[in-house]
Amino acid sequence: MSGQGLDERDDAPLSGGVEIAPHRTRGFGTFSGVFRPTILTILGVMMYLREGWLVGHAGIAGAILVIVCCFLITGATALSLSSITTNIRVSSGGVFSIISQSLGLEVGGSIGIPFFLAQGLSAAMYLYGFYEGWSYAFPNHPPAAILSLAFLAAVGLSYISAGLAFRIQIVILIAVSVALASMFTGLGVHPHNPEPLLWGEFDVSFRDLFAVFFPASTGIMVGASMSGSLADARRSIPRGTMAAWAIALVVYCALAVWYGNIATSQELIDLDGGLIAADRSYYQKAVLVGIILSCFCAALSSLVAAPRVLQALAANQIIPCHASLAKLVKGEPRNATLATALLVGLALIFGDLNGIATVLTMFFLMAYFSINTVLLLEQQLQLISFRPEFRVHTAVPVIGAASSLMAMVAINPLVGLLALSVSVGIYVYLDRRKLSTPWETVHSGLFFSIANWAAKRASTVDQKGLERAWRPNFLIPIEREAQFEGNFRFIRDLTFSQGAVHVLGIRTPGSQSTFHGLRDLVHAMQKEDKLFATHAATESSSFGAAVRDSAALLSGTFFRPNLIFTSIESRSDEDIQAIMHVAREHQMGVLLLAAHPVAGLGRERTVNLWVRDQSPDWQLGLKLANLDCAVLMSYQLQKNWQGTVRLLTVVREANHLELARTFLTDLLRLARMSKNVAIDVRQGSFATALQDAPRADLHIFGLASETTVTSMRTLVQSVEGSCLFVLDSGSESALA
Repeated sequence: MSGQGLDERDDAPLSGGVEIAPHRTRGFGTFSGVFRPTILTILGVMMYLREGWLVGHAGIAGAILVIVCCFLITGATALSLSSITTNIRVSSGGVFSIISQSLGLEVGGSIGIPFFLAQGLSAAMYLYGFYEGWSYAFPNHPPAAILSLAFLAAVGLSYISAGLAFRIQIVILIAVSVALASMFTGLGVHPHNPEPLLWGEFDVSFRDLFAVFFPASTGIMVGASMSGSLADARRSIPRGTMAAWAIALVVYCALAVWYGNIATSQELIDLDGGLIAADRSYYQKAVLVGIILSCFCAALSSLVAAPRVLQALAANQIIPCHASLAKLVKGEPRNATLATALLVGLALIFGDLNGIATVLTMFFLMAYFSINTVLLLEQQLQLISFRPEFRVHTAVPVIGAASSLMAMVAINPLVGLLALSVSVGIYVYLDRRKLSTPWETVHSGLFFSIANWAAKRASTVDQKGLERAWRPNFLIPIEREAQFEGNFRFIRDLTFSQGAVHVLGIRTPGSQSTFHGLRDLVHAMQKEDKLFATHAATESSSFGAAVRDSAALLSGTFFRPNLIFTSIESRSDEDIQAIMHVAREHQMGVLLLAAHPVAGLGRERTVNLWVRDQSPDWQLGLKLANLDCAVLMSYQLQKNWQGTVRLLTVVREANHLELARTFLTDLLRLARMSKNVAIDVRQGSFATALQDAPRADLHIFGLASETTVTSMRTLVQSVEGSCLFVLDSGSESALA
């Protein structure tokens, strides 16, 4: 329970059996786990062997236009990916994990399996690029031996350890940097093109140029695929991915200018760009080493990332042989690595890689489309669980999704339809298997947010564990219209924008109260605040009986009330206990407002949320002991008041101060409430802390199952401000 003083369950558990570690102490950081493999995958073979050819056909400005179009898709997707990852706890599997947590395992699998194939088979194409670079440097070496040795080396490094593979990337990053420096400094030793072509003749169409060059920008998901091996995926994926994307875009655009100034268009076309990159550089061998190592590194990154997607698919029992492929050995998915190596080896032996390159591009585009669609759905649903620390405008996922579809049509509509058919077929197969999703998705929130015709469909969803779709739905019993009108703004601020309000007017036998004005108040809430609001009146000689009967009647409705709200004004201890009994019977929470007789809600700007002393067991779990609803109500007030929240707790012993402060810090981080929230941890007695506490417009306390009106009024006097006493229903989660 969140209130100190009113909470008698000092030893109540803090979680529903699932503990959440506040930090991972082991794993890759932003640079080594996301930025470096991503940037090295993007700055691959296309930069050396195809960009010069692109400039030769399109000119400098035309080539930059093609590059920007390619990077527009991946950039929008990177922004959408960044926003999503700051709102969820990203598990292993990267793209598969992100899509599955929002749209379910069926959709996640239908995108994750093709994405694994695309990422895995990309390694084969990178190895062929390695072979081309090696053959240019050493033309007499046998092709089969070159490919075999490169393949075995890449598989061996990825099998032994991702850490070893990533450490080798340090050397490769240095080599690529030296190669780029050698190319740019070549302008000082080689003659310039006297008339650089700004806009080419486009004898190869813009669509074909885009189709050929687009794979150069498709490495942005490599870092996300490492999500299960990152120390802090929520922090590292956005920063590392966006940094790699931005730097790669600058490098590609700068090289377009370099190619246009270092050689004529005909030279770039005739030599296919590859010889130009080396021959017109300051030091030819540095570029050759860059080409070879870039391709090897891109293959290595794919062989490290793809098995982790496969392992996550297996861990969720989506693919055959899942028990074996899901196994981890010293944290490494070695069985999945061997399966990925088998796929790549077969592609090298039998595959026509040029023929399947377009299909793989389509699989990447479908993954990009799905990521942008997930974010767009989350944004439009406006669920209280959607609180990303990195927010982007709605236009970003719209542009990302639309441009992905347009790219599929532009490159090859028939192949795009084939790739889509594969994903649909996988979805149908997984849907028939009736997979059990171990987490809540946005399905329920989607059903609750669309028109009335979706109500029947939404009612078929299992109501257990809908933490992510939870919203405040109030049942407000009143005997006089003024009780609702006086708290109208406060109720609105607690429920806006996705909550619901059910007002129950209770008449005693012989009462003249008609509640005619209640209709206008509810209508104003519906029209002006766009809230789902209803009202009803009943006659009863017992307040408790009326609340009980109404709760039972509304329990079968679409927007079933999950919180009982009332003011303690004119309430007796018997009324409070009746409300508590109804709440327990129907699994509802309780909000009791004790308004200060003079200050009221003050300026409606600041909230003090009191967290009970958990000493010595300050452990953070998915289910908090009577704290979830209090945190969510604080968030609602912070958002709708545009104010600040202060988390306060009092500990008895000095050695518990740091434990309490760490608990509250981790709570804010996982609840995505780090902005405009302060932490205040004190040592001493609770009574003294109440008197010395910073002033606030509202104080929120946990509500004990046995309490009195007198004890609540005493707290109002102690803090000299209004108080809200909160009891969880058990169905909400501040960390969802």
